[in-house]
Amino acid sequence: MSLRQTKTKISTRQQGERVVDQPTREWLLERLRTIIDYAMDKVTGARTPPDERVKWSRIAVSAGQACNSVLRDVDIETLKQQVRELKELTLAKLDDEQGEDSEGDREATTQS
Repeated sequence: MSLRQTKTKISTRQQGERVVDQPTREWLLERLRTIIDYAMDKVTGARTPPDERVKWSRIAVSAGQACNSVLRDVDIETLKQQVRELKELTLAKLDDEQGEDSEGDREATTQS
């Protein structure tokens, strides 16, 4: 995927915040996994000099931290969506219950 395609996968939310779409997150996680695998091969490789092992281990750690950050953002966005859905369901349920209560009050007044 090119940089242009990646940029087009970024969407704008109603609040104006920019959130990365799911395909872009998956793409990024795949690339980070590739970097981690390559770096770990270098770190554990018998032909890699000790000073380069340190450099590759830093790269592996940085890629791992970036991966965790992306996954954390996904989890937070999922939780936010679940809270919005629960709020909508709760408000709809309250509206239904209040509608039933007012109908019951009207019936009691009419019967009196």
